[in-house]
Amino acid sequence: MEIEFIEESENRIVFTVKDAPVALVNSIRRAMMSHVPTMAVDHINVYMNTSYLYDEILAHRIGLIPLKTNVDKFNFPDKCECGGEGCPNCQVSLRLNAEGPRTIYSGDFVSDDPETRPVYDNIPVVVLYEGQQLMIEAVARLGTGKEHAKWRPVSVCAYKIIPEIKIDEKCNSCGECVEACPRNVLELAEGKVSVKDVLKCSMCMECVNVCDEGAISVEETNDFLFTVESIGPMPAKEILRRSIEVLMNKAEEMNKILEHI
Repeated sequence: MEIEFIEESENRIVFTVKDAPVALVNSIRRAMMSHVPTMAVDHINVYMNTSYLYDEILAHRIGLIPLKTNVDKFNFPDKCECGGEGCPNCQVSLRLNAEGPRTIYSGDFVSDDPETRPVYDNIPVVVLYEGQQLMIEAVARLGTGKEHAKWRPVSVCAYKIIPEIKIDEKCNSCGECVEACPRNVLELAEGKVSVKDVLKCSMCMECVNVCDEGAISVEETNDFLFTVESIGPMPAKEILRRSIEVLMNKAEEMNKILEHI
């Protein structure tokens, strides 16, 4: 298996995976969505709420606010020395005390840990009107996407097959396949049809359907194009790295189980 990065930024990566079985590629996708841990608000303690929103609605909104995460700094509650009761090693409190009239944003929360804070400061939570008050404590902990979507670190995590497009010698260069392609994958230059950008191909087969000569074919391969977008708790490339680590650990566990059978 070979990985090559095509586009790379803090929150978005596009890369190709070549010569890999589809089961492995799908496992990487599932690991990024469901097994990479992040911090998210698990519950809130409400001391005062005279806003128009119920406590449960506030808890839901606050829980979906993405938080910057240093995974190596915290333990899962069930693996912490405190036994899951809550301590600085497994949870972080974010406090808010505000009065109206004003709009409460994610950036108004004050975290006990400067590293664990909302990714974006401008996410609206609730509007407080004159005389309304909100005093709450939001408690965040580590979790994974398979437990709840609020712990999912990615907003986009998808792959597609990179096909092999073959143009036979009997092609008469009529150009109909070039015009039929909705993604401009093909081009007609110097009287010859060629592949301009195979990564754009969606395998819609429009080029094959319009070719009367049967000179063009689109075939599946074991190469894939991956697109990953992080919601911000950690860089997209780190999410990929941690997902591969998760799969490696699971493979090692399976090997140990098989040794005892």
